[in-house]
Amino acid sequence: MKRFALCFLMALLLVQGIWTGGAHAAGVFDDTQGHWAEQQIEELANLGIVKRNSKHAFYPNNPITRGEALALLNRVFETAYGSLEQPQRKNNLDHRYLLRGEVEQLLVNMKAIWQVETNALSSYDPGDRMLYYLHLAESGQLLRKQQKENPDWWLSSEAMQRPLSREEASLILFHVLAPQKFRTANLKPQDAVTYFNSFYEWKQDRFYRDTYSPYPLAIREFQLFLTEKTFSPERIMTRAEYAVVMKRLLDYYRTDIAAQFRGTLVQQQKIAQLYLRSALFALEKNNQARLAAVFAPETLQTMATLPQVPKYNGPMTLTSKADSNDPKILWLIGHYLDPVNGDFQIEYKLEPDASSAFGRKIIAVLYSEK
Repeated sequence: MKRFALCFLMALLLVQGIWTGGAHAAGVFDDTQGHWAEQQIEELANLGIVKRNSKHAFYPNNPITRGEALALLNRVFETAYGSLEQPQRKNNLDHRYLLRGEVEQLLVNMKAIWQVETNALSSYDPGDRMLYYLHLAESGQLLRKQQKENPDWWLSSEAMQRPLSREEASLILFHVLAPQKFRTANLKPQDAVTYFNSFYEWKQDRFYRDTYSPYPLAIREFQLFLTEKTFSPERIMTRAEYAVVMKRLLDYYRTDIAAQFRGTLVQQQKIAQLYLRSALFALEKNNQARLAAVFAPETLQTMATLPQVPKYNGPMTLTSKADSNDPKILWLIGHYLDPVNGDFQIEYKLEPDASSAFGRKIIAVLYSEK
């Protein structure tokens, strides 16, 4: 009987352990269970955008800081687009700030996608402007263009660790969505500076009755903040509130990417350029997770045997065409210029794939020398 009781107890503990483990696997954070934002937080955690920790705590009702907000924004961006460029040291940003690397990665990603959207013809830099206006907020000034800008402006580590207001959140989202604003406004690259200055000078119409700031209205079309008449610009954002906004942004990115692949030839070529830049950057950095998202396994093996492997930011002309047998399949033809080894061409065959962030996966490549 004692032996039977012992075996029964061990079996009971085993079952209990399985259920407890399952509960932790289903609920990443103990303090978000039953929270109104639980689903969005869990989805971001499963994608690696929100990091798990040993305490199983997310602190959903705590304020989100400026630096954390920018780091999460970059993780959302890279979940959709991947890394597009090597990070560069930003002298205006305090080197002591612990999340500086992720913020600097966001800045170069923003610049890369902006250059693709404007064909590198605009001098405007949305990432630089974003940090500058956060600097104004830190110094207690309106997020508005000054008569004279201090070229030695600087964001300290302390400033990056301060809570993020809703107006500041609208400001950073306005800048990260600058390529989409540029596209929908149907602007020429040379008009970009004037267009964005109209926001900095607060010449745009107001919409919310509790703020004259143009940034909440500027991002209203993206449905990130579901507010109607008031915006509460000075209210501090909680980590849960910001996570919900990030989930909406990720959903928007995925929808926008799919729409571009179905859009005009110009739109297809621009999103294809970002796709290849992300894929080749992952290849250069041996980012296995990203490579698995953009290349079929056999195609990745083929890429390793090519006589010449293109650089992610090397000189290239890109064209696209639909497959003659299947309109859902898209061919990207990259013509690469190599003055040392000679020019070459790679044709990439893309088919729809729901598992890829871009909604496409490279299933074959054809190499030829020119």
